[in-house]
Amino acid sequence: MLSVALLPLWGCHQPEELTLAVADRGVNSLTVYPTWDGYHTADESGFPSKIDYDSHTITVQVPYTWPVESDNVQKLEDYTNVYVLFNLDNNVFVEPRLHTIDLTKTYRLTVTDQQKQRSEWTLKAELAKSTACDIESFTIRDLNVSALVDKSNATASLIYFEELKNVFADYTLSPHARIVPDPSKEAFWCSTDEPKTFTVIAQDGVTSRKWTLQQREPAKTEKGIRPGSAKLLWAKKLSQIGVTELNKTTGIAALDNSLVVYTKDANPIVLDAKNGNPVTTFNLSQSDIAYITADDAGHIILNTKFSGGGTIRLYRMRDIHSTPELFIEFTTASGAYGNHISVTGDVYGDAVIAASYCQWAPSPGSFSTWRWTIRNGQAVDQKPTWCNVKGLTKGWSDGDFVYTEPDAASDYFLSGYSMNQLVWFDGATNTAKAYIDCPITGGGTDEILAVDAVKFNGMQYVTCAAETPYSYGIGGGMWVFAAEYPETFNGTIRVAYDNSNPQPDALIYDLDRGDTGHGKYGGRWNDGENNDGSSTPKLDVALHLSPDGYFMYAYFMFCNGYVGCVQFDCIAQ
Repeated sequence: MLSVALLPLWGCHQPEELTLAVADRGVNSLTVYPTWDGYHTADESGFPSKIDYDSHTITVQVPYTWPVESDNVQKLEDYTNVYVLFNLDNNVFVEPRLHTIDLTKTYRLTVTDQQKQRSEWTLKAELAKSTACDIESFTIRDLNVSALVDKSNATASLIYFEELKNVFADYTLSPHARIVPDPSKEAFWCSTDEPKTFTVIAQDGVTSRKWTLQQREPAKTEKGIRPGSAKLLWAKKLSQIGVTELNKTTGIAALDNSLVVYTKDANPIVLDAKNGNPVTTFNLSQSDIAYITADDAGHIILNTKFSGGGTIRLYRMRDIHSTPELFIEFTTASGAYGNHISVTGDVYGDAVIAASYCQWAPSPGSFSTWRWTIRNGQAVDQKPTWCNVKGLTKGWSDGDFVYTEPDAASDYFLSGYSMNQLVWFDGATNTAKAYIDCPITGGGTDEILAVDAVKFNGMQYVTCAAETPYSYGIGGGMWVFAAEYPETFNGTIRVAYDNSNPQPDALIYDLDRGDTGHGKYGGRWNDGENNDGSSTPKLDVALHLSPDGYFMYAYFMFCNGYVGCVQFDCIAQ
């Protein structure tokens, strides 16, 4: 009865009026992209715009220099045909509808918002100097102590707690910016109680930012690297750093301040770890060195190799100024070892040295590795321990493997030619417990022959690299994985042009292989396939931690291609 009584009231109720959406700004942004022969690429290379909503003016900001870090001053006349991309609110329209524009001209536009209200706008372009005013790196010169840069808070933190008196600093700023006072020319003081402030002035001469140099330890992420911190610090073609012969560069040794690049029958080249620039070379009296690496304490290890039986010798050096010291020598009548070795720990303290079999082993029962245990700087036995690895189904050769701890029972990672898997082994049983597939690509042979591992901020990381000795292979790939759980250490790596499979969950970094996935840092796409006639490509990777524990560096080297460095950090921001 009540419902019947109220029915007339419901019938007379007026419907609620719908309020039209109100335009917020209408035009949110405009980006232009240079075109070449009618083609354009809408990526991060576009030029942004400055929008004045009071005067209804859109000004395209063409960088004064391009690339920004160069001294190439631009001209608007160089951009008479650029692709234009508007970002508009829903149901907002711009007339005329522009696809390409001439940046030397001024355009009159009509913008119609959601309420059909029209407004007149002006579109033009100008050369704009950069407004970036950041410190990218800051190092106390005489102490060689680098600050940890936090761009979000404009601070550079030194983990060094003694008073700095009359010191100078080397730095890197945003392109074309300058710093006042200039710490590379004017001595300064700094202490835990009195931080030092600098002003960084951008290329435009107007925009500036005050930076504070302080002495404290920044907070770390809870575990592992900071997501998104990966940055390619530098990449140098081997021929640009002084490598004159093809097909002979075999290994790298990562130290705190240097990266040593070894080419057979030549003196090792020492690069500055921060920028990849050649610093010096040093002489080796040994003529039969096949490979070079480093331990976790910054010592250099060199080794010979043999095939079909012979003698393997391992030398060690405390630093680049030392003389190589023979500390392991072993002779056998069969086998092939020495293409790669890996060292976990300190060869002048406690360490485990791993050498993988580097001759074709088609039978799973013949998969084997060698290891030496070092205690108090001495090999427990000159004869290595032979380990028969289990759980593999494919043949292999020319591989690499590395232990996670200076303990022969610790887990390790291994890979090799034809196997094309990065395998995680239980070190106590030598049994595979997880693996990531690394497919052969492009109808060719991509051989994963370099592996390294390190623990960083409480998380285990492993890197591997693949290269090809053939003109029909791809190569030039380097990956970094987090190895926390065997359950997530699976899947298949994909090349850049293959989106058919998701990337492995454990993957945290994939070296850019170019638009077609052809490995732009590899030998094939630079000075030639890295093949010395044995169908064995030469490549190397190394993971190294900064002494302060805030940075992890992943180095890669492709013979006849590039050597480079990728930086990760664990700074909480």
